Amino acid sequence: MGTQNPSAVLDVISEHKEITALLSKDSTKDLDHSSICSGSTFDNDNSLVHSPSIESFSSIQDIENLAELNMDEDSDLTVKIDNPEKHLDTMETYITFRVTTRSARIEFSDHEYVVRRRYKDFLWLRHRLIECHPFCIVPPLPAKHSLIGQLDRYSKDFIITRMKSLNVFVSRICHHPILSCNENFKVFLTASPSNFATYRKKKASVTSSNGSITTLSSTHSTLKSRHIEFDKMKSYLSTLAEKLNSIEKISSRINKERSDLIAEISNFHPIFTKWASFEPQLCTTLENIAHALERSSNAQSALVLCYSNSMSIPIREFLQYIEVVQEALKKRELSQYNYEMCLDELNRRHTEKDRLLAISQDSNHHPPTGGFTLWRQPTCDDKLEKLGAHIPQLLKKVETAQDNLEMASESLRSDLEGWQLEKKQCIKKILLDFVNKQINYYQANVNAWEHVTNEMISSRKVNPSTK
Repeated sequence: MGTQNPSAVLDVISEHKEITALLSKDSTKDLDHSSICSGSTFDNDNSLVHSPSIESFSSIQDIENLAELNMDEDSDLTVKIDNPEKHLDTMETYITFRVTTRSARIEFSDHEYVVRRRYKDFLWLRHRLIECHPFCIVPPLPAKHSLIGQLDRYSKDFIITRMKSLNVFVSRICHHPILSCNENFKVFLTASPSNFATYRKKKASVTSSNGSITTLSSTHSTLKSRHIEFDKMKSYLSTLAEKLNSIEKISSRINKERSDLIAEISNFHPIFTKWASFEPQLCTTLENIAHALERSSNAQSALVLCYSNSMSIPIREFLQYIEVVQEALKKRELSQYNYEMCLDELNRRHTEKDRLLAISQDSNHHPPTGGFTLWRQPTCDDKLEKLGAHIPQLLKKVETAQDNLEMASESLRSDLEGWQLEKKQCIKKILLDFVNKQINYYQANVNAWEHVTNEMISSRKVNPSTK
């Protein structure tokens, strides 16, 4: 592809008129055509200058685990997200990603689809999945950039980190037996830009007409019965989140201290180098020590630089995953709370009916005298008539609430089994990456100082009189 500027991750995509205006000016010589993957191409929806795909940066050392983005040939539905592009619009600037889908499922008319989606499209997809499957564990999305991070949200590191997180998000959906069959997910993967925009507007109007989603509240303390299985999971998640938070904070503090240590160690190198110029007999040894200190400092610098990708970011993303599971547990508790409230209301109505029946029977055995008792009898009958119509409705409401609770429990139980397996894999990967980085660091240190020792031994063999 020719020479590549590593800092130029994304090229600018603008309207055709804006590009034409730029090309007509003398400033066209300032455009970096080496960063364009296959020249300038235009389509009907938006005239684009294609930026290089993520594969074009595979030689850069700080891009790791690109193999995770490869398509899984053994699965009947695989999705890969790559090729970030930066768009310049009149109102905003944003990034889109190429979404490549391969499917062997009968509900897909073709075997492969290629579309482009931006971050807010992924947000829409997740919101729709939550609306359609409220009791499923819908995986989290990478957090939207913070106010401070807005200035750097178009950098190479930020885009690559987000792209990897989006791949994880979509991969989790593809492996979910229910979410992967959702119609909104299929449209997200296959629809053209115009069709996708129309579909989103249609769904937005339907959602607004149905009203807002019920707000979740803390109902655990008011529940009459406790489900031991879900209570244990709730406590476990709280403990796990606390442990991971502690690990992230401690490792962050260690990383900061290591950064300060690097600055101190870097001062050794010029001291030993300068000292060697004044000690001819110790010149070789002092230079070797200076070189070893430099290599040690470089090894620590590499460890510090990879800390975010190997420890901090993965832990924070998994903490988001834990929060999603906790929200799913709260939804099940809300479903249980609604069931118990409906059941209590039904029991109250039955109690009221029994009381009115007792009053009615007592009135039949003891005929009333006076206007007061004659007025009470019609009122009691009216109440019984209303209860006779209201209790069947409450009974249906209780049955529906019970079905929802059973569905929520079964769905959550199934998702928790899959989540437990993924949790083991994710945490194992985080820890193994951390271990491997530490091994590489200490191995580089050992090699640096062993080189000094070997050089000293060799010099003594050559010149035995050297002490």
